[in-house]
Amino acid sequence: MRRIACWLLAGCLAAGSAWAAVPEIPRFRIVGSAQGLPASDNKALALDHEGYLWIATADGLARFDGIGMRIWRYDPDDPRGLPGNNIQALHVDARDRVWFAIEGGGIGMLDAPNRDLHLYRKADHPQIGSDETWAITSRGDDLWFGTYDAGVHRMQADGRIERWTAKDGLPSDLILSLAFDAAGTLWVATDNGLGRIVGGHASSVPFPGVESQPMVYTLTPEGGALWVATSAGVWRRDADGRWTQPAWSSMFERPNAMKAIARDGDGYWITSQRGLWRQQGDAVPVPVKLGGPDIPHAIESLVRQPDGALWVPVYGAGIGYLRSDWRRLAQYTQGAGGLNGSVYPAVAPARGGGVWLGGYEGVIERLVPDGRIERLGAAIDDGLRGKKLNSIVEDDAGRLWAGTSKSLVRIGTDTIDEWLPDDARDPVPDGPIEHLRIAPDGSLWLLANSGGVQQRDGKTGRILLDLRAGDAGGLDLVDAEQLDLAPDGTPWVADAGGMRRFDPRARRFRDEPSLAGERVYGFAFDGNDGLWLQRLAGLEHYRRANDGWTLVERIGQAQGMPAVGAAGMRMDLRHRLWISTTRGLYCWDPVKRTLRHYGAQSGLSSEEFIDRGIAIADGGSLLAAATMDGSVVLVDAAMADVPGMTPSLRLDSVSVRRNGDWQPLPQGREPELPWDEHEMRIDARLLSYDDPSSNRYWSRIDGYDRGWIAQGADGGRVIAGLPPGRYTLRMRAVDANGNAAREQHIRFRVLPPWWRTAWAYAGSVLLGILLIAWGAIAYRRRLQRRSAWQLAEHKRELAEQASEAKSRFLATLGHEVRTPMTGVLGMSELLQGTSLDDRQRGHVDAIRRAGEHLLRLVNDALDLARIEAGKLQLDPSDFELRGLVDDVAGLMAPLATQRGLRFATNIDPAAPRRLRGDRGRISQILLNLVGNAIKFTEQGEVALSVSPLSPQGVRLEVRDTGPGLNEEQKARLFRRFEQAEGARTATRYGGSGLGLAISQELAAAMGGRIAVDSTPGQGTRFTVELPIANAESSPQAVETRASRDVRSGTGALRLLLVEDDPTVAEVVVGLLRAQGHEVVHALHGLAALTEVASGNFDAGLLDLDLPGLDGLALARALRAQGFAKPLIAVTARADGDAEPAARAAGFDGFLRKPVTGAMLADAISEARGK
Repeated sequence: MRRIACWLLAGCLAAGSAWAAVPEIPRFRIVGSAQGLPASDNKALALDHEGYLWIATADGLARFDGIGMRIWRYDPDDPRGLPGNNIQALHVDARDRVWFAIEGGGIGMLDAPNRDLHLYRKADHPQIGSDETWAITSRGDDLWFGTYDAGVHRMQADGRIERWTAKDGLPSDLILSLAFDAAGTLWVATDNGLGRIVGGHASSVPFPGVESQPMVYTLTPEGGALWVATSAGVWRRDADGRWTQPAWSSMFERPNAMKAIARDGDGYWITSQRGLWRQQGDAVPVPVKLGGPDIPHAIESLVRQPDGALWVPVYGAGIGYLRSDWRRLAQYTQGAGGLNGSVYPAVAPARGGGVWLGGYEGVIERLVPDGRIERLGAAIDDGLRGKKLNSIVEDDAGRLWAGTSKSLVRIGTDTIDEWLPDDARDPVPDGPIEHLRIAPDGSLWLLANSGGVQQRDGKTGRILLDLRAGDAGGLDLVDAEQLDLAPDGTPWVADAGGMRRFDPRARRFRDEPSLAGERVYGFAFDGNDGLWLQRLAGLEHYRRANDGWTLVERIGQAQGMPAVGAAGMRMDLRHRLWISTTRGLYCWDPVKRTLRHYGAQSGLSSEEFIDRGIAIADGGSLLAAATMDGSVVLVDAAMADVPGMTPSLRLDSVSVRRNGDWQPLPQGREPELPWDEHEMRIDARLLSYDDPSSNRYWSRIDGYDRGWIAQGADGGRVIAGLPPGRYTLRMRAVDANGNAAREQHIRFRVLPPWWRTAWAYAGSVLLGILLIAWGAIAYRRRLQRRSAWQLAEHKRELAEQASEAKSRFLATLGHEVRTPMTGVLGMSELLQGTSLDDRQRGHVDAIRRAGEHLLRLVNDALDLARIEAGKLQLDPSDFELRGLVDDVAGLMAPLATQRGLRFATNIDPAAPRRLRGDRGRISQILLNLVGNAIKFTEQGEVALSVSPLSPQGVRLEVRDTGPGLNEEQKARLFRRFEQAEGARTATRYGGSGLGLAISQELAAAMGGRIAVDSTPGQGTRFTVELPIANAESSPQAVETRASRDVRSGTGALRLLLVEDDPTVAEVVVGLLRAQGHEVVHALHGLAALTEVASGNFDAGLLDLDLPGLDGLALARALRAQGFAKPLIAVTARADGDAEPAARAAGFDGFLRKPVTGAMLADAISEARGK
């Protein structure tokens, strides 16, 4: 503490010689609970790209627009909302997304522009090491964040997360701050020193000359340099890598460690563990009072706007705002080192610089521009004690004249002279003397309200002219607001009737007819030919014309000037008018045509200025004005204006009234408002924070308003009763400094009532035509109906005949193709089991794939024929939904992996466990959709999701990241023999174009449908909705493919094969013998009966289409002879009646050719299990 005190003393001594025209005394405007701020404990501040201020508070995340707050908080009824309220870190990235850390709740993000909430927590992202985040930054699209105990994380744009910890080279896993330098190096502040990450490599960076590495609190980049705040002081790393420490570094050692720093001209704003500091040039930092509780408290953050304005958290109060032109104003109040009086109604320029102040208790002080306050001496103070000073002026000899409530006082070096109303010689008028002026000839003019006006000798005080109220002096009751001198030295008086000018020849005051009217509260001459008056309605500007004055312009409420009487008015050296009022201090610039307001928004403690307590000094460069709370405001009238900037105008909200409440307008380029809801409200916000109450808005609706509608400081407009039509609402705004924002607009449409729409009119006309034509057409339709019925019957008969012929042809073709396909596929499977070189194995695989493709084409054609003939039969049974999904995943996942794709399944816990339906057909649909997704997706993933369908059934979704489909492709997708890009797709990927058509037909047969949602370049999602019935839960698990794959072997069996085709027989025999079975082959039924009669068999496999005695008859004969072992039908028949007929004949299993070794093994095992 002693070291800090020494530095403060040195800083104050150095600052004493660096005062500006007005002492630089920062005064912050507090934004707190009155503006909706949820808490006064604020951890971080940030400005987004639009200009909104974001505040991380202990009770939620707040966004400030200059008028009010929008707040995001924890809501127990909103599971997607914030998980907590204590926001402890804040960051706005390059895409204007707002990132923030919730205590113990991970990271939240509000996207742009809708500000939808996204949460990133350890539970959902296991790569995140901790939900306690303390630091956030970004570079490009990558987000970097540091946690309390899990190191540094990087989240890339695609959602991938990387992590660095102490094991990777960082000094510690406790991260306090993160910052990128200009070269792209990430600097890491930890509790055990400084680290950095370059090119994915983490390392510790020691401070030069330091043995024990200190705790690093914050990192702040500045250009190519980096400020590093530590427990051992402040370091700066220059762009060339050199480390330096400012002379005042030791001031900011713990427990006063620096927390944030921002450049301000030739100095810096600094926050620390003990408050806010300001550093200028080579001087040491000095503390700055913020206006909150006067106790040391850490300030974690500050934000400096591009225009130089500053935002700082103020513990216990809210957040403080310092305007960019804060150096223009200084306010002096009572207290140690401050003013001594209570209220100062008497203010006048001092010849030696600064102003004289006269207070109610007789206190006279001189406020010097360098900030010093001078007193007149103890003897003078004693002589004036108790006198209520109303006015004061200094003459050419340096003597002070003061008007009190009862007397006139002249103050010399060490003497006081006083004139009273009852003096025998040169008495003053009755009433308080509230106006004093020194004329160019050195005489003194005074005005006592209700008493009169006097001119006195400036040396002796002798009366030269005495004009009492009500006599021939022309002053009536002397209810004056101001006495002042024109540039030629002529006295003028403003009162209830207007303006009165002194006539030196008549030695009396005369009314000025051209200026007559309402009461004039203040006036100021602008040269010999210009005059400004202040009335209750605003300012009036006059120019001299002939023998009178001509009104040039009025400045009123349209320009922001309030309807209030002035407490005083003065003109500075730049011909700007300064008007003090009970609503603040106003400055009208006639050149720039801007009106500025200074009050509470400027950090002033009071906006109520005292009547007549205003003066312009130092040649028009210094303005002083007194307020009702006893303070005095100094204004540097010569200071150059802050360079203009274009403020941001945003349409903060657009809403319509529905059911008595305002609801947000639907999003869209041209929102449509129903005819009965066309009351609309637009809330615009000009994000200029110097004085939001002085911002000005204008709006216009094209096609409705005749011109721009001035809205004053209210950015909201309610529009009601718009007739139907299309409209464009335009908004303009100008901030308190006269800077205009870019125009914003929104297009919308008010819909007419349905009976006034073009469709309604057209419908009425059409209805009339239809009624007239209906009678004539009805008879003709009756005749046509009979002819059409006859033609339709004929076409139906032809179609049925054609369908039957096609079905018979396809069934025959299927039978004839399946038999040789058994040889092709079976021989290829047998060849695969032999020793082949890579070239030979490739040839065999190609033969097998071609055969399987041909078989799929045949099956699809047969299914299509059954569908067209209306003979598609479903085989409903109870099945386990998860088992079906596992089967599909087991078949498809390897295919996806071979193509480098991720394959994922997701089953909603609410999905039904068991269903009743055709499991095989549902599996066929899924295999088709998933197979297509894998086939057409080059990279990314394919996902299968399962969810419940209300009121019953299941919804299956297959999603991929493939090329997507356009509208024309989606329209052709479910047509037969159609593919996305026609022949091009078939050439590249293969296929017949029947799969999706058959799948759609199968879904329809189950009462469901298949929908597709796709956008080119964004993948495709197929949704299968099957409203099939739920099945009751069964204690017995349905056997899945996986369980069948792991079924224990049946052992070596002696099998009988009855097959008339030698090739098929050779294939089946080979496949069975490869499984260890003994196989006896019979070419026909009689031979099979002989074999059974002479030997024992464990099972029989019979072809149905045998010469002589067919397979069905043979089965019946075997059963009649007492053969009780399993019989399995192996046939090339494709019709749906084959399997029921086989079951009725005594077969235990049924297989369609071609068969594989796995099919044979499953069929034998299943048949033996029965």
